[in-house]
Amino acid sequence: MDDVENQMGLFEIPKINKPAPVKKAAEKAAPVRKAIEKTQNQALKKQRQPVAKPVKRAVKAATVKAVSGLVPEGDVRLTANIRQDLHLKLKIAAAHRRTTIGEMIEELIDRYVMDH
Repeated sequence: MDDVENQMGLFEIPKINKPAPVKKAAEKAAPVRKAIEKTQNQALKKQRQPVAKPVKRAVKAATVKAVSGLVPEGDVRLTANIRQDLHLKLKIAAAHRRTTIGEMIEELIDRYVMDH
């Protein structure tokens, strides 16, 4: 019976030491509340400061770009599967040139058709 003497039974609940007392919710929330109030006060101060009015600029019709998702009149939508690495290179090149991938593809197609 020595083997079973210090073993816990199947349905016995072990005694657990009580955890340290938990701080009340109000005590925990105080630093957070102070930070929120500080942020709100800063936002109010910014709202009270005069803001310069934006300058309206004339936009030429030729420079207006199409909204994503809409196909401009006279254009068609093109879907193509290309390697991921080529897509990334094309995307980076378009960003460097401050243009779109679509405009670059049109330019590449024009060059290819003119050369052949």
